[in-house]
Amino acid sequence: MSNLLNKRLARSLWRTKLRLLAVVLMVFVGVFAGITFGGYAHNLGGMYDAMQADDENGANLADVWIDNRSALWTPEEVNSFCSALETAWDASSVSQSLDSCEGRAVTQGAMFHTNDSGEHIVNALWHGIADGANADRVWMPEGHSEGRTAVAADEIVIDAHVTEALDLSVGDTVTIGAGNATAEFTLVGTGYHPLHVIMAPEGELFPAEPGQFVVGYLSDSGMARLTGEAIGTSNTILLDVEGTPSFDLPDTSEDEGEEIASVKQLVDAALSEAALDARVRDRGQNEPVEVMRQDLEGTKRTTVPFTVMIASIAAITIVLSLQRLVQSQAKEIAVLRTLGVKRSSLMTGYLIAPLAIGGIGCALGALAGPSGMNGMLDFYQDLVGVPIVERTVPTSVVATVIGSTMIIVFFSGAFPAWKASRLDPLAVLSGQNEMRVGSNLLRKLTSWMPTTLGLSIRSSVRKPVRLTMTFIAVGISLMLFGSIQMMSAGLQDTMVGALEDDQTWDAQVYIMPDGEQPIVDWAENNSAEYEMLIEMPLGSVADADEIERTFTLVGLDSFESGMRSVSILEGDAPAGNSTVAQVMMDEGSMTFLGWNIGEQHTVNLNGAQTEVELVATSTAELARTMYFLREDLSGMLGVNATSIYLDLPEGVEVDAALGEASMGIVERQTLLNGINSLLDQQTQIFQTVMYLGLLFTIVVMFNTMIMNVAERDFELATLRVLGASTRNLGTMLLFESLLIGIIGGIVGVLFAYGGAVGLAASFSSWQFFVPVTIVPSVAWQLMSGVILIAVAMTPFGVWRLRRMDLVEKVKDLSQ
Repeated sequence: MSNLLNKRLARSLWRTKLRLLAVVLMVFVGVFAGITFGGYAHNLGGMYDAMQADDENGANLADVWIDNRSALWTPEEVNSFCSALETAWDASSVSQSLDSCEGRAVTQGAMFHTNDSGEHIVNALWHGIADGANADRVWMPEGHSEGRTAVAADEIVIDAHVTEALDLSVGDTVTIGAGNATAEFTLVGTGYHPLHVIMAPEGELFPAEPGQFVVGYLSDSGMARLTGEAIGTSNTILLDVEGTPSFDLPDTSEDEGEEIASVKQLVDAALSEAALDARVRDRGQNEPVEVMRQDLEGTKRTTVPFTVMIASIAAITIVLSLQRLVQSQAKEIAVLRTLGVKRSSLMTGYLIAPLAIGGIGCALGALAGPSGMNGMLDFYQDLVGVPIVERTVPTSVVATVIGSTMIIVFFSGAFPAWKASRLDPLAVLSGQNEMRVGSNLLRKLTSWMPTTLGLSIRSSVRKPVRLTMTFIAVGISLMLFGSIQMMSAGLQDTMVGALEDDQTWDAQVYIMPDGEQPIVDWAENNSAEYEMLIEMPLGSVADADEIERTFTLVGLDSFESGMRSVSILEGDAPAGNSTVAQVMMDEGSMTFLGWNIGEQHTVNLNGAQTEVELVATSTAELARTMYFLREDLSGMLGVNATSIYLDLPEGVEVDAALGEASMGIVERQTLLNGINSLLDQQTQIFQTVMYLGLLFTIVVMFNTMIMNVAERDFELATLRVLGASTRNLGTMLLFESLLIGIIGGIVGVLFAYGGAVGLAASFSSWQFFVPVTIVPSVAWQLMSGVILIAVAMTPFGVWRLRRMDLVEKVKDLSQ
């Protein structure tokens, strides 16, 4: 007998093809998204492993970087440090051995590139890598790079990120500079570097436009030829330890870096013995490496939530649909119960139905998932310009995604099944289950309203559980849609707003120590305004958990009237001539460190301990930054300026003379274009998820409105028989839609804000701080969207009213 009910259930489901298809689509999208994100994260991690591997094919990412960008170390000083370190290492209890300790010169510069539109000065960074270097080598994967590494003094390898944009190929001659020196080099190869997965200038978090920032890899003799220093002169020392010692992850509260901490203690002792001042960083403190790791971890963290949210929306829709089926089949169930059919037999069909729906959706999602993963990997490969050589879909990812989805879908059918088995045959067959006694309280509260409005409100809340589930489903849908919009608005304001609104410079010219005079002369000769500043990523401090945090030092002459004004959130701008240097720090740093205005703290500036007083907090910035008056910071670092801002008059442009006198040039518009381009590309990834959320909102609202109208056939027929016009009933349905839309919109905005806060929190770390605010335009857009969707459902209700057979309904009522 239960087979008969199951057939009836199957036919009933098939009659609602549109809803059935929508639910299958939701399950499909959930599994598709889960496999896409999961496979993407797995293969992205594989790409980093291949690039950083300590073998003949990998670049062998260093374990510790020791640098000082305001001074150069002679080869003898580097050898003295390495010898002291090896001696201390041999006498220590560190289990791993030291594979290599090698000096390297890394310097800013410029490339003088000529094409059809003329000569262009491209900001650049040059690495001097000795032949046979062990750590931080050039990665040259087969099929994605050309040529060989640089060996001779006139050879160079250019990073493959920019060779296409600059139309460079092996054998070309390029002209490059560093400070006041320029030289020609022969391009002998193209490749990649583990510190330059994202082609961003030092101190910047976002890549420049293609071809606007170049990284080149010279031999050690080539670097000496370019800079005029002795071979082996270095400003960076790389340490490679056997294996990969554990390092602390800055986005966790735990200290995972016990192994690297013992190494850094030996480094500090060796630096003291060699009398060198330097910044010491491990992999967790090296910003380019940590940004990539957190990008990967963020991708992994978003895989499960997105999948679960989409599956939850599908589950709610399944619950509501099956509840409606239970109600429509109540008489059949009652008859079977009176004939002695067991409750367990009645539950079977309602448990099989969601499994069948979920199985179809999961199968389709599993088939389409690999193509989605490859599409996302292709997009990422185009975005960062680094090849992802190996691509596989792990069985564990597929099993996890399908397993979690099927569990959610299965339990979505459990409640309707249980409810079907608990129907009282007597109540159903006597018609008592069709009787609805309205709430006296609700009638009193709506008694003063017009009849149509009162009926709409009472009708809307007659099924509070369903209504609540609908609002939850709408909230989750808008969490997918609105949270990304809100976070994007916050990022846009943080990254682009300050650069556009608070900074007026046209070009930032980087200089060697004491190399500002040629730039000043150029500015005066071209009637350009100039402003000197210090900007160096050489600050660090231990937080409350004794984790070393690095930040950028910025020294300005003025915080309000200069070319780079700083928006102060709280406090007063730092003043000069104070016993303890006054500083201002960004909102993210103050939040993570738990510092307050008025406190004094000891920070590490380029290896030297310095006491500072916090007098203000600047508005949120993506990077952690401490602001000084330039004269104070200059006295601490011994550097007058690291770069100069130029405000160019109309008709004056950056030329070769300025490029030859500089260590590199960044134009503000180029920087803005690069950030906007990245935001646009990232938005393309999220837009799919956003519009899926909007689509799910439409499906959920449509499903609820259909059931609301279908369940009230008797009531609406009664009103029609009593003389109510279709227009009046349509107005009642419109009010009901508006009410559901307004409440759903408010719930959606709250969910979206909560999702944005959660999403921002998952992305926020010491390296990134993403502020989230309720942007009125986004909130109104979400509200309006839900209301429009709800109102758009009204014509369906009116159409159903017009098709209603009043004679049949009256017969039912008379019985």
